[in-house]
Amino acid sequence: MNKVVRLTPDLLRQSLRLAAVMFGTAAIALWSDRTAYLWYSLNAALIVVDDNDELTIPAAKGRIFGTILGALITFLVHTIVSGWVAVLIACLFCLPLLRLMGWQGGLSTAMTIIVMFLMIPGQADFSWNFVFNRSLDLIIGIVVAVTVSFLFWPRNRLVELERLDLALDHQIRLIGGFHLMSPIQQATSAHLINAEGSLLKSAEIDLTDGLLRLARLVELAMRSQQAAIVRRKRWWQRLLLWETLLHHFLELERHQALFISGKRSPLLTAAIDDERQRVQQALHSMTLCRNACR
Repeated sequence: MNKVVRLTPDLLRQSLRLAAVMFGTAAIALWSDRTAYLWYSLNAALIVVDDNDELTIPAAKGRIFGTILGALITFLVHTIVSGWVAVLIACLFCLPLLRLMGWQGGLSTAMTIIVMFLMIPGQADFSWNFVFNRSLDLIIGIVVAVTVSFLFWPRNRLVELERLDLALDHQIRLIGGFHLMSPIQQATSAHLINAEGSLLKSAEIDLTDGLLRLARLVELAMRSQQAAIVRRKRWWQRLLLWETLLHHFLELERHQALFISGKRSPLLTAAIDDERQRVQQALHSMTLCRNACR
């Protein structure tokens, strides 16, 4: 069955960013006459450049030092044992050291360099000079990826959080027929929802998918350099409030569907009124929290 992939603005930006990273890395390798092991640099750049652009700068230090640590451990282990046993031993040493030094961001590049170094045909080629040059190749790819991600279309998770938060709020009020937001809130919501075209219109947002995306954005923002702002704006508490709100809203929708289908009873009517009241209270609490965290 054929599946059509829609070209979204985010996908286009990420594709152009990745192309710029690959071109820049290859150009530097050609200029410095380091094309013999170009795939080291390209592989490192491919690992580093991702859609979580604001995580690239804080993680650059961990990735660079993780690369160096992985190379040193691999060289020392390789002098004693080779093959996949060496991979296992190197990983056993590398994982706790990266965690101990706070360089977890370099785990991907460290594991990559461990595996790539073991592809060397003979141990005679595996010298300190080789370790230094291949580590330098990896660092070049990392630096190019960090630079391109920082310069071209960097994303602000805080703006996306606010936009998605207001879009979900508007969607629930629209579907449930609750009181609409104030004119100022409606204007702010419309501006954020339609800004840069990065979110669908609120009427097209699936609530469950929206909540999962909101949780993912909060998790990513907490691991970025904006973590202090995320804590100050109480996004973890707001996320818990959203989970409660969505739970009661879905329960309200389920009870109303039963009522419409003809399964009417005083108990069902009372349950609908109770869930509606709970949703209204949660929406009000969300508005108060949103205003307090501005």
